[in-house]
Amino acid sequence: MRFSSFLFKALITFIFVIESGLLFSQPIFKDNSPRLYLNYYFLESEFAEGKYIDGNISELGFIRYNQKQMPISRPITDRMITLRSEFVIDSSNVNKDIYLVTMPYDYACRIFFNGITIAMRGNIRDGYTNRSHNSEKTLLPPDLINYNKKNEIAFQLYPKEGEINPFGKSFISNAKDANKYVFIRNLLGQNLIIAISVCGIVFAIFFLYTYLSRKEYKKTHYLFFACMNLFFVISYLNNIVSHNFADTFVIEKITRAGFPLFMFVGNCFMLDYTNLFIRKRLFKIVLAAFYIPAFIMVLIPDTISGVIKAYNSYPINILIIGNFILFTLSLLYFIKEKHLSSFFLFLGMTINLFAGMYDGYIFAVLKTKPFILLTPNAVFIINLIIFIVLIVDHSKIYRLALARSEELKKLNDRLELIVDERTKKITEYSQELQLANTTKDKFFSIIAHDLKNPFNTLIGYSEILKNEFEELREDEIHEHLSIIHSTSKNGYVLLDNLLQWAQTQTNQITFNPELIHLKSLVQDCIEGIENQSRFKDIELVNSISTNHTINGDVNQIKTIVRNLISNAIKYTSRNGLVIIKSEENIDEMQITVKDTGVGISENDIQNLFKIDRIFSTPGTNHERGSGLGLVLCKEFIEKHGGKIWVKSTEGKGSEFVFAIPLKN
Repeated sequence: MRFSSFLFKALITFIFVIESGLLFSQPIFKDNSPRLYLNYYFLESEFAEGKYIDGNISELGFIRYNQKQMPISRPITDRMITLRSEFVIDSSNVNKDIYLVTMPYDYACRIFFNGITIAMRGNIRDGYTNRSHNSEKTLLPPDLINYNKKNEIAFQLYPKEGEINPFGKSFISNAKDANKYVFIRNLLGQNLIIAISVCGIVFAIFFLYTYLSRKEYKKTHYLFFACMNLFFVISYLNNIVSHNFADTFVIEKITRAGFPLFMFVGNCFMLDYTNLFIRKRLFKIVLAAFYIPAFIMVLIPDTISGVIKAYNSYPINILIIGNFILFTLSLLYFIKEKHLSSFFLFLGMTINLFAGMYDGYIFAVLKTKPFILLTPNAVFIINLIIFIVLIVDHSKIYRLALARSEELKKLNDRLELIVDERTKKITEYSQELQLANTTKDKFFSIIAHDLKNPFNTLIGYSEILKNEFEELREDEIHEHLSIIHSTSKNGYVLLDNLLQWAQTQTNQITFNPELIHLKSLVQDCIEGIENQSRFKDIELVNSISTNHTINGDVNQIKTIVRNLISNAIKYTSRNGLVIIKSEENIDEMQITVKDTGVGISENDIQNLFKIDRIFSTPGTNHERGSGLGLVLCKEFIEKHGGKIWVKSTEGKGSEFVFAIPLKN
């Protein structure tokens, strides 16, 4: 009995030691451990949806999974893969949330924890690929956790057509670390691709609209850049649409067909924008000959495995060559231009080349998934750089167009000003021409009428003297001679005024200013027409101050004074009085010719100095005049910078006043 009891105790102790060794040989997740990465064991078995394979791993035939491609051998209709991992959760995690964190995976699956289903992803009955592009966290139910004992995580995977991709790593972690990891991984992965795809759509729409709507942007590189962004979005359509295990067969074909299209239009853009080669069209034809077959090859297969196989052959090689072409074109452009925009373009193409090689190495050589896909980010950086470069070019074009618009506006303003000036001058010329025509008509009227009358008088009286001289008495002969003399003088004055006025109209009279002593000048004028005043017994009084002087043209001032005195004599009755006086003001000299004649009505004063309304009334002794003398006076006075005006009362006489500036 004692021996059997000893054997029993020894067996119990041995079993305890063995179990303790097995327990402590499992990986343990403790409170201070941020993550526990799980090692999986792999078993391919018959299709058994939802059936948990219980039992010892080694006895069931599980083998260690090396994180490489799935070694699938069973048919599609009878295919299930179980990945199982064993670990220990330390009791220090009691009352704390523990999560299973998984990388994106390409399989519809069930997730078991300690034999109980805790999650199911995808449609396991769909014949085509289902996948998730998001990292996920799954809460391990606290009531299922075996603290300080063995726990099991199992994935039942249901691979369909073409699914041989590796199963990504997963780990156990606390709530804080799990939330942080999933947020950052999805933010920099799936969510980032969606965000930059939205930007790509905006770029595509903007530049396509720009190319179609504006003449100055009818350049093919704007169209190619719009297509670059469009095909970029298409190339990552599976990441956008199939984030929740959606059917991806058609999406995969469209996506993989987008890559060669993007590379083709990208190379065409660089050829057009850099303008490095003369025969750009020939280069584009050669590129099309390479990339169109790649595009067609991806569209032909009718299964996912066929699409992937076709894409991983010729198309992926031509894409790598395209990256090198983009890099080379940007390098040559930078060497040629050596400015900031060409440098950033070269930098973007360099990043894209590195990203493509890195992602290709992760997928093709390591046969796993990178934490972050660099290629879409690199392509977006290229598109962003090109967008900024084109916007800078656009701003230059806009500034140039604005400068030209301003220049054109100035030219238009100048043209309008010139047209206004020309129109104004034409109007002035028209008015002057009309005035000249009126003046000409008046001039000929004077010649035809007023100048003809003196000659008729002269001819008549001279004929009487010639034919009746012997029969006439001496007093009659004297009277006829006086009339002939007076008529001759009046005719001479009229002719002189006409000639001087005609010269003023053709600017033939020169202006020669000099210092003039007014009193002596007025006295000369009085003596020149004294016979006219004596004939009517009119007294002429020179009241000009002896020290009054002006600067002016002597001949023109004499003509002014003589005409004003002659008019005063003409319209003053016998035994009348004409006074010529002067008054010096601050800046001008005023000369006044005052008479005691018949005066002038208010209406007639308005027309005294107008050539187009010139008129003349008979004098007190029936003297006739042309009315041209006052017009001539006004023009000569204005040549001196002066002015003339009239003060008159009918029946009481008139005052003609003209002012000459002292500083002339």
